[in-house]
Amino acid sequence: MASGITKLVVGHPFDTVKVRLQTSSAAEGRFKGPLDCLVKTVRLEGPLALYRGCTPPLVGIMDWVITNNAFPELVFCFWGSYDIFVRNLKRYGLSDGSVSFLAGGLSATVFWMGSYPTDLVKNTYMTQPDVHPRRYPTATCVMKHIYQTAGLQGFYRGFLPSFLRAFPTNAAAVFMFETTMHLDNRLLFAVPKKGRLYEQCMQLLQGSDIHFNRRSRQDIALSTNLPVALIFLPAADIPKYVAEGNVDLGITGQDMVEENEVKDKITQLMELGFGQCRLCVQVPVSGSSQTLESLCGKRIVTSFDAFARKVFEPLDAKFGKKTTINYVSGSVEAACALGLADGIIDLVESGETMRAAGLHDIHTLMTTESVLIGNKNSQHQDLITKLTSRIRGVITASKYVLCTFNVERQHLPEAVKITPGRQGPTISSLDSHEGWVSVSAMIEKKRKGDIMDALSDVGATDILVMGFTNCRV
Repeated sequence: MASGITKLVVGHPFDTVKVRLQTSSAAEGRFKGPLDCLVKTVRLEGPLALYRGCTPPLVGIMDWVITNNAFPELVFCFWGSYDIFVRNLKRYGLSDGSVSFLAGGLSATVFWMGSYPTDLVKNTYMTQPDVHPRRYPTATCVMKHIYQTAGLQGFYRGFLPSFLRAFPTNAAAVFMFETTMHLDNRLLFAVPKKGRLYEQCMQLLQGSDIHFNRRSRQDIALSTNLPVALIFLPAADIPKYVAEGNVDLGITGQDMVEENEVKDKITQLMELGFGQCRLCVQVPVSGSSQTLESLCGKRIVTSFDAFARKVFEPLDAKFGKKTTINYVSGSVEAACALGLADGIIDLVESGETMRAAGLHDIHTLMTTESVLIGNKNSQHQDLITKLTSRIRGVITASKYVLCTFNVERQHLPEAVKITPGRQGPTISSLDSHEGWVSVSAMIEKKRKGDIMDALSDVGATDILVMGFTNCRV
């Protein structure tokens, strides 16, 4: 009740100005703008004029409080009808998002059918001409006039435009409310929203059997088969969110963990095997500074300013100089050519961009790759363990293939040396060939050609290599 009255006290004057401006054309010249409307209303009618028509909504607030306290079962105006619509719409096999959207719109319709008469009385009372005596001295007079001239249907005059606005607006609002509320009991998994890591992360999630539908330009996607919500964030921000507990799990680069200085606040669960590159100090090929020490006191441009300061502060102290570290978010390699820097610190993958800018690397600060990191205090440790196991299975499956072959038992020791497997090969006798065995072992995918050649050399036959999409090892 206090919240409703506070909203009425603060918001009703704005509503009065809004309605008066909406119902006064520019040709009438009644008001020049919102401020003019406010000043004229107060000057001609007094401050209380700003609260003209507040009785109907105030009665509505009181009615809600009384109904809520005395008859809780009657408070179906919005959320009660929403619950009914949700249960019935789910029978048609619609997605959770579609159910929330439609139920929210229909509930808004029910709500407006009940509250629209009060809103109509309020607006009619507020927009009556500034003449004396007033046509409607009180809100009750408005109600009587509407009923006498148009009957009950008069209280729903102009309902269609309100419905056309309320349905999509409330449907979208409820959908987002439900989405946000659903995050409370879900593990929040942050993944890069774009860039070089995004596509590989999507393949990793698909291989881990995490089902979800991401709507265009939406940064939250709910998993349909696990209590997980995917949060799409810039890779550079993910370490901070994981460290502070805003999300439970994340995929980012080791360089980003170092740059955010959160290495001691997160748990690095596993390296993912993609996004490998080097963080290097780079200078112009023909520049005067060709060593790390010679850059002391010079200008450095980088996206890794925190990491750069840790590198140069000890050197500055040693040589008594002050290196200038300037941050830029992109196109770092152009800084030297533009005369903005004597050297840069940036990631190097293939080196093509570096060489095209006339640069070469003189010092590697760290090698980095994508990693799975977790919050140490997450309440979803069991689910983190499950997801980590799934992801590890996908990565292992991408590195290995299953090799099967037949070989005479007398050559088995030589064959096993070639295919030792992860823990040992599986060996079974062949009933159809006396003295022969069948062998199955996991082998590295990148070495499969050489391994098959070596097996042929020791007399193995029927050599088959089969890929797999996931495993547990």
